[in-house]
Formats: sequence, C-alpha cells, structure tokens
Amino acid sequence: MGTVNCPSCGAQVKLHASQSVLVVCEYCRSTLLRRVRALENIGKMAELQQDATPLQLHAEGKYRHVHFAVLGRIQLRFAEGLWNEWYLLFDDQRDGWLGEVQGTYAVSFLTECQERIPAFADLQVGQGIVLMGKSYEVQNLEAAFCVAGEGELPFPVGAGYEAPVADLIGQENLFATLDYSEETPLVFLGEYVDFDDLHLS
Repeated sequence: MGTVNCPSCGAQVKLHASQSVLVVCEYCRSTLLRRVRALENIGKMAELQQDATPLQLHAEGKYRHVHFAVLGRIQLRFAEGLWNEWYLLFDDQRDGWLGEVQGTYAVSFLTECQERIPAFADLQVGQGIVLMGKSYEVQNLEAAFCVAGEGELPFPVGAGYEAPVADLIGQENLFATLDYSEETPLVFLGEYVDFDDLHLS
C-alpha cells in the first residue's frame, strides 16, 4: 500500500493492506489511526507481555496453497493465560486470522452468517449452534480483554479492550469464534491447523 512517516518519531511506517485502519509504530509504539490522507497519533500502545509464541510480525506462510504474510497481532488475556490473534493478508487479497493459544492454531475468516447468533449471556458450554448450515458445539466461553497490539490491524484496539468470545468446534477440524466485542456479534469461521502445515518462514 505504501510507506509514510510516523507523526511521533518520524520513522518509516509501512502499510500493506487496504483493510488496515490502525498501525503501531515499531520504533516508538505510537498507535496510529489511518485517516484519508494521513496517520493520526492516538497515543502509545501498551507493551506486549512475554509469551512463548514462535510467530512474529512479517512472517510468511501458506494456507491451502495460498501465500500469506503476518501483518499484526492482538494479544489477549483470559482466565488461563494469554492468547494471540495474528492478522493475515493473503495473496488473493483476503484477510484472515491465525489464532494461537497454548500450542493450538486455527485459521479463520470473518463471515456473514444468515443464522441468528445467540446473545453471549445465553450461551453454555456444550450447546449446539448452526452456522452457515453446519453444526458446531460451544467448547469454551471467555470474557477476555486486550493486553496490547502491534503491526497493522483492521480495527482500533487498545489495552483493556473487552472481547467476550465463544469458541466452537465442528466436524473435521472445523472451528468458529463468536466475538461479542461489538454490538452485533462477529462470526469467524475456519479450521484447526497443524503448525508445520502453515510452512511459516
């Protein structure tokens, strides 16, 4: 997409995805909101907490034979620790997410579903839900919150950003997340993957 200068420290900031609306400067950690003609500094991003992730910004890989680049990350805290959501841009111009928690990985994409999505308060572990005509079961419910972010992201986030989420499993490694951080729940559909199958470099 192009390169601009950070309005805080002057360092070069690269923008790769047209979908990105926020970027964190890698040098001074200023949180920059994308406007029509410039980047607006809206404050410092909190520091990421140390974790054991093998991933990093600018890594590249393949999913179902399509190359992708890792553009950003949201680090979240839940009852049992930390998890990461890595923002991906694919060569076919799709954007998606690589969820990483305790050595488990899942690739998912924001999807518009026709089915009615239950309220977060109405969900229970083990409950069945149909999404895009396929059956899922609620595996986990978490009232998570954002620790910090880095790189490019498709929406504004910051420390303390609340993310009530439900993780669902389906047949043949199908995976879904219901994200209640917005007024209308967001539905992400995808599948669990083996780390080695992503061919990361």
